[in-house]
Amino acid sequence: MELNHDCVRSVLIELEDKLTLNGHMHLAQLEKTDTFNTYGHDVSVYAILKLIEIGYLNGNHKNADNELHFLSVSSLTWQGHEFLDNIRDNIVWSKTKDASKKLSGNVSITMLSRIANSVLDKMLGL
Repeated sequence: MELNHDCVRSVLIELEDKLTLNGHMHLAQLEKTDTFNTYGHDVSVYAILKLIEIGYLNGNHKNADNELHFLSVSSLTWQGHEFLDNIRDNIVWSKTKDASKKLSGNVSITMLSRIANSVLDKMLGL
């Protein structure tokens, strides 16, 4: 399954806004978010699972019989906030995506982060 980078960004923005200090969101709550409405269940869940895997989200999930039975997210990690802060601005995000299209196929989240850093450096004259 392909990782949708716009969905990744949407997940991070929305979770940062909706999660509280000691709270968490379970799958039933996540399914009611704008991200799920925009990108659909499978694309959104896949993005969340990959963000947990890369260490950008603190969360848990359980699979049984090749099906997801439990998903919960409690917070963005430091790295998740750092990545989101670099891609939050619409202009930066647009330029980051444009730069990544120069490569054939999708680029990794790690590479997207590096591209966003480069875009920010150029915009700031660094």
